[in-house]
Amino acid sequence: MKFDIVSRIYYMKMSTTNNMELFTRDTFSTVNATYNKANDTYTILKERNEFKTKKEYTKYLSTYSDSICKLYKSDFTAEKNKLGTTLLKFLNYDFTNFDSFVEFIYNYGLPSLVFNSDDKDIGNPFNEYTNLNVTNDKKNIFLTEKDFILVCKNNYEARKEFLIDYQTQFKTIINFINNLSNTDYLKDFSIAERFYIYKQADFTNYSDMSIILSSYITLTYDVEPMKFLNINSCPNTGNFEENAKAISEYIKNYPTEYDDEPFSSLCFNCHVIETACFISILELVKNNIPIYICKHCGNYFIPSSKKNTLYCNNIYEHGKTCQEIGAMITYNEKLKKDEITSLYRKTLSAKKMLANRNPDIPMYLEKYEQWKKEANEFKKDIKQGKRTEEEFKKWIEETRKK
Repeated sequence: MKFDIVSRIYYMKMSTTNNMELFTRDTFSTVNATYNKANDTYTILKERNEFKTKKEYTKYLSTYSDSICKLYKSDFTAEKNKLGTTLLKFLNYDFTNFDSFVEFIYNYGLPSLVFNSDDKDIGNPFNEYTNLNVTNDKKNIFLTEKDFILVCKNNYEARKEFLIDYQTQFKTIINFINNLSNTDYLKDFSIAERFYIYKQADFTNYSDMSIILSSYITLTYDVEPMKFLNINSCPNTGNFEENAKAISEYIKNYPTEYDDEPFSSLCFNCHVIETACFISILELVKNNIPIYICKHCGNYFIPSSKKNTLYCNNIYEHGKTCQEIGAMITYNEKLKKDEITSLYRKTLSAKKMLANRNPDIPMYLEKYEQWKKEANEFKKDIKQGKRTEEEFKKWIEETRKK
């Protein structure tokens, strides 16, 4: 399909329905080509899928080893994933790292480079590098690897500030509405209720962000789960935390009516990737879908089930997912805990038996009672996080024969 990278209107589109998202967008892919320095021309080579085996393809490439190079091809892709996939990928990029930024540009093309500006015709930074003389493909747009990286470098410092800023704002919203900090006054509220509290407590900042991002879609969209709440009755101190607590208390005292399905399915023409992520947040709120932080890799993820809320299902290392690694960690911790429990019981039993066999020697009973008391205090400290299982094991080994 011919896709004009110069286009400023419909190069990114997101459809959401039935907890799924169809994301059609500009992207990049890489192709192998040969370069003829004499006439400054490139010839696109055949791709892997045109050969039956990898061996055949490798042999084919080897015949061009002296002149082979890599070109970046402007492409158009459509992905169907679970709702929130685009948002999670955006949240988990490390934009302080240039290589991560390059990967982001590669995956999301022009929409990942466009600045949030009132001027929607700020131009395409790839334009001046796309006039390559390709002999056997006139319909697609190509860049050299050098030029692709150069565009990324030229835009990195300014663009990353916007990306990190929105990433921070999105994470703040997600952490609050999913109560990832386990804040007491938020525990009894649903995701939609917490979202409403967040919007009202941080009204100015949220409104500013919503207005800016709404200018980059063809339809203004927001989620308003509560119909009747006289928010003016809540005190406004200007402090987010105090506002949030006051609104939470008001909602608890004055139950409101809810609109469970304000929208069923919507389609958006997006101009920047941040808008697609913002829409994902609204859709997740609307569908009451939670987000958690993986306890192994630290990335945000949507659990596959209500039971799986600790580890994500992304590949971490050696082909294993965090969920698989987490299961191994849990299993090993259980074995270690069982070993310590067994050691504790054997030691306790031995000391008790010694006291029972020597009723005429009070010292044995006193030592048993004292050891038992200290062991129970140790276990309490472990539960409170003051001491560790390893310290408990070491203590048992040191005191078992005393």
